[in-house]
Amino acid sequence: MNKPQKILVIFLLLLPSLGTAEVRNIIVFFDGSTAITLIDSIEFDSLKYIDRDSGDTLRIAKKEAYFVYNDFGRMFYYSPSSYMRMEFLEEYGGFVRLVNGDTIYYDEILFDRKMIRPRVALYQLGDDLPFTKVPFQDIHFVRANGSVLRKSVRNGFYTSVGSFTLATLFQIYSEYSESGLFSRAAWIGVKKILPGFTPLKETGTQYHSFTFITPVATIAWMVFDIIFDRRTQYFRPLEREKKYPRSMYKFSIKTIINRQIEKIQHKRNEKRAEKEAEEAKKQQSIY
Repeated sequence: MNKPQKILVIFLLLLPSLGTAEVRNIIVFFDGSTAITLIDSIEFDSLKYIDRDSGDTLRIAKKEAYFVYNDFGRMFYYSPSSYMRMEFLEEYGGFVRLVNGDTIYYDEILFDRKMIRPRVALYQLGDDLPFTKVPFQDIHFVRANGSVLRKSVRNGFYTSVGSFTLATLFQIYSEYSESGLFSRAAWIGVKKILPGFTPLKETGTQYHSFTFITPVATIAWMVFDIIFDRRTQYFRPLEREKKYPRSMYKFSIKTIINRQIEKIQHKRNEKRAEKEAEEAKKQQSIY
């Protein structure tokens, strides 16, 4: 038997096993739990799949899934939360922990967000190699370094400014309801948070509270972020039954508003398509 014939025989022997091999589609939920499935369809706001354990055909809302991928490196779905966590990590240095236990430190990270074999570029300053690439699906978690506390400082500042802005607007509204003069109500509300000036002793009644709450809110955010380890972002689970230490769902008003706009546009497109289909049927019936 010559070499080509041997190759043909081996191929014929392996062909049945190749035909019966099945690709696993994995749905990762926000708590780190997973479902081994066969994806049937991905619609506008839902996922339809066959559960490999029970054999049942199920449908879930897309907002329940963190991301969906298969064994061959293809991504089927990224949730808005996964995108936001990638954007968060791209602002800081840190290290990556792979599913095989390896650790890679980096100064800058970049996610390519592709659907076919997505990779993550890790840049190390001063290294001979410009960057290292690792498959996204090989990453268990990414932990940002201490510079992430800059975000805690920003959150503390925005929290204090936002709370005092709301309080000032409420005071202006209350004063306006009593006096009916908006300019007078606005001045009374604003001058309370201004520093105290000598000729205007009535100003600054809330200025010291503002300067006190700002650092307190900043420290509170820093402690909160450290205790709950918010600098660590989890991706591929290590084990099927082992959940993340915390949920990877990320609340965003902007995302919710954009999603509602997309739903309205989607419904309009559906109605337009139905109307065009009806008109096409009418034209066919005429001829």
